Amino acid sequence: MKKKLSNLWHWPWGPLGLLIAFCFVLYFLNLGQWDLWNPDEPRYAQVAREMVRGGDWILMHFNGKIYGDKPPLFFWLIAFSSFIWNGFSSFSVRFPSAVFGTLTVLLTFLIGKRLYSPRAGFFAGLILATSLEFIYLATRANIDATLTFFTTASFFCFIKWYGLTKDERGEAIQSHQLVIYGFYICLALATLTKGPVGFILPLLVCLVYLILQRDWNGIKRMRLLSGMILFILIVLAWYGPALLKGGKEYFDETIMLHTVNRFAKGSSHIRPFYYYFYNFPADFLPWIFFLPAAIAYGFSTQREGFRKEFLFLFVWFAVIFIFFSFSKGKRGLYLLPLFPAVSLMVGKWWDDYISGSIKHLHHRWFTIPFHMLMGLLLGLGVGIPWTVSTKFPSYLPYSLPVAFLLVGGGTALFILHRFKHRAALFFLIIGIMAGGFFYTLRAIFPLINPYKSARFISQEITSRIQHGEKLAIYGIPVIAPYSYYTGIIPILEIEKREELIQLFQSEQRVFCLMKYRDFSVLEKVEGRPTMALIVRRTVGGDDMVVVSNR
Repeated sequence: MKKKLSNLWHWPWGPLGLLIAFCFVLYFLNLGQWDLWNPDEPRYAQVAREMVRGGDWILMHFNGKIYGDKPPLFFWLIAFSSFIWNGFSSFSVRFPSAVFGTLTVLLTFLIGKRLYSPRAGFFAGLILATSLEFIYLATRANIDATLTFFTTASFFCFIKWYGLTKDERGEAIQSHQLVIYGFYICLALATLTKGPVGFILPLLVCLVYLILQRDWNGIKRMRLLSGMILFILIVLAWYGPALLKGGKEYFDETIMLHTVNRFAKGSSHIRPFYYYFYNFPADFLPWIFFLPAAIAYGFSTQREGFRKEFLFLFVWFAVIFIFFSFSKGKRGLYLLPLFPAVSLMVGKWWDDYISGSIKHLHHRWFTIPFHMLMGLLLGLGVGIPWTVSTKFPSYLPYSLPVAFLLVGGGTALFILHRFKHRAALFFLIIGIMAGGFFYTLRAIFPLINPYKSARFISQEITSRIQHGEKLAIYGIPVIAPYSYYTGIIPILEIEKREELIQLFQSEQRVFCLMKYRDFSVLEKVEGRPTMALIVRRTVGGDDMVVVSNR
């Protein structure tokens, strides 16, 4: 058996095939089981749909207005996916994220194989594929999984070019110097995915790494001038025509408002500097328990200076973490491009831990992470059904499989750790994460979909509204799910009560979406026009109503 497993690492398509099959089951099988949810999915889907219907593939539109928040590549991918899968659906809109999430897992394996060994790369790929935030974003219509693929691809090109690649004897393999242009092409594609952050992060990581290596000649050999010219030409192939069509107003919105101001001043999601110090550990569960040991192990082996492989991964992680910590606007998903780096560090640690080759760490670096993980699993296994039985008693049966998985998994971890079955420990953790997430996508998300989705209340609107009649929203910051599921463009956005009353005084029948609490306040206003409640539903935790003047 061991001989067969050993042969697996020397079979070129063995680990890749297993990772592809694993990601297919985990990411693709249940991809269309629930509707598009806020905050991002309906908006991105609607932008892509307006692009297809309007025929403008240069300037994106949302709700009939120019959309300058993001570059076009991700929306092109959604549009292409809708062509492949015969229309816009939950599956077709999420399909690009699942594809690029899978490709990032494969790239992580290839990087680990080149830096360390095929087994370390395989472990790193599984770790990335089952880390909490990555597995979630790979099954959502969100830009960051695609961005992470292109940033990871840029690092892959850099590693091949710089000579971090090793052969079977552990000697550096020098690639053709033209490989560095693959680095700049990936920077351009990352920029077309999410703006300037797409080139700033990889370029900053690689330059900091070379500076720490004091490799000034390496910086010269990067062909920065010709590489950045290639980068600019690729980006300008879209941005040039977009500026010609959108003018200075479009430049101010795309570069100044959504890039510079968002980073420096934080136009949304404003959080303190230390936000990622408590958010990232939760997002990298369950593997965060082993990351401190992996970093300590990496530093403990550096007796005669840093090994280039570990240093590169650590710089990859640290630069992105620090960069976004300085940004005023913060979201957990912004850190997704560093997940392959930490997965590779943890994968290397597990590879050496299983083989028994770690000699430089105290045993507490091994026992404490396992005890913390066991405690978390057992605590969640008991706490989840108790919480559900208290707040949502009718859904208790749905929580029991998760509870059995967590309690059983925690108990099995204790037994395997006690008897030092290290490889079994690793694959048990993989199985717990994969099984739990598969059940969540298959059973839990469809169960809560009626309470999260805007589709149901939107269907009530479209069944009543006639051609030419107006739909408005009042006091609601998010318009995207209603725009997507009603297909009505434009939906009027009303902020002031006086404007709403004026709308309801129209001789034409009008409809308005608002929160029930706002409707209750309006009912008490003297002299108001007729406001008839048409339908009331819960959408994403909000008590929503549709009101009409007829």
